[in-house]
Amino acid sequence: MAELGVNAELELRDDMSVKKIKSYCRSCGQDTNHGVLSEHTESYREEYVCDYVYQIVECLGCETKSFREVFEDMESAYHIHDDEWEVPTRIDVYPKFIKGHRNLDGDYYLPDLVGRIYREVILAFQEDALVLAGLGLRGTVEAVCNDLGITGRNLEARISKLATAGSISRKDAERLHGIRFMGNDAAHEIKKPKKEHLSVALKIVEHLLSSVYILEEEVEGRIETTISDFEKFEPLLKKKVKLQNPSDELPLAAILGKDIRRVKESVASFETELLAKIAAGEITYLTSGKLDKYQGSKNDLQHYIIV
Repeated sequence: MAELGVNAELELRDDMSVKKIKSYCRSCGQDTNHGVLSEHTESYREEYVCDYVYQIVECLGCETKSFREVFEDMESAYHIHDDEWEVPTRIDVYPKFIKGHRNLDGDYYLPDLVGRIYREVILAFQEDALVLAGLGLRGTVEAVCNDLGITGRNLEARISKLATAGSISRKDAERLHGIRFMGNDAAHEIKKPKKEHLSVALKIVEHLLSSVYILEEEVEGRIETTISDFEKFEPLLKKKVKLQNPSDELPLAAILGKDIRRVKESVASFETELLAKIAAGEITYLTSGKLDKYQGSKNDLQHYIIV
């Protein structure tokens, strides 16, 4: 039996012999049934009457392990009915958790500094250091702006620029200003935010991190999205050029084919930059060709010669 894993031991025991309790599971994000793998009680009966119960428990759903410290305060017990007494109990579960919060999936995609500040916010929140958590959420937004190269005289201006640059929506910017207010209150007035307000603020910041970094990485190569900057346009162009025959002379729409829909809103600015890079010798797999109609087009189109 000693060589068996914990799960195998639980399976071999009779159901009646496994002590089961309700406890919060940080993976499931709610109170679930747990099996008590190990338990030790220390009783005090001299200066103060109380018990400390130490338990190693396992969620019977996802098998996540936790350590519980249960403090039973017999000294403060009170009578509730006939010979029944209520014993005040305090329960601490480790690792610490934020109730109702699930860890951000894909946080390994975050830039080092952004990820480090975000994880420190989580630690501060778990330890009930709410002023520090409020400051940290504001700091996370600042770190995102720094990483994206968003400048401005203050965070208010930088958040607005995040929206105008297209990194976030206007609605997201409005929410981030709320994070700014909370951080300012924590920094200048040493005002402790309410836990429920901080929980909402954490969701807003995690939405920012997910949309700017995590979804960007997960979508890449899996779902076709629109392209709005030349750095992402050029790899697509190179890929499409390789499908053409050398010396072919075609407009951009013909080279890109169906993928022209991905750059439709930015195609004019892309062509301007493309021609400039060809002229400067920075792009050598294409040369500029004639300006002519193509397959009955109403307007003349810039053609490119495949090298």
